[in-house]
Amino acid sequence: MFIVALVLFLLPCSLLWVAWTRSLRNAADTQIPKWRDYCGQAALIIAACSSLLELVFFFSWFHNGGSPHGMMPAPGVWKFVGRISFWTLVGSVFLSAFGKGRWRLFVPAWAASYLLVAYVVFMLERD
Repeated sequence: MFIVALVLFLLPCSLLWVAWTRSLRNAADTQIPKWRDYCGQAALIIAACSSLLELVFFFSWFHNGGSPHGMMPAPGVWKFVGRISFWTLVGSVFLSAFGKGRWRLFVPAWAASYLLVAYVVFMLERD
C-alpha cells in the first residue's frame, strides 16, 4: 500500500507542479500587486506541505495497522497529521482565491485530485 499511495499521489503532485511553473512564469510576465503574489506563493507552499503531510499520514496509518474494517489502528503520528493535512488543504484553496493568474485554476484541481486519491487509497486498503 505504501507504493500504491506514492504512485497515486503523482497526479496531485503533477497538478501542483504545473501550478508552480505557471505561477513563476506569470510573476515574470506581468506586474501584479505584491499582496496577491504573496497569497499565491503562500497557497502553493501550503499546498505542497499538505501533500507531504498526507503522505506522512498514510505511511503512519499503514505502519500502525491501518483500518481495513472500520476499526481504529494503534495511536501514532496519523492522529494529528491527518487534521493538519486537511486544514492546510482548505487554507491553500482559500489563499489561492486571492492570487492572480491562470495557475489558480490548478489549485482546486489539485485539491479535488488530492481528495480523490485519499478516497481511492482508503478503498483499496479495504480490499
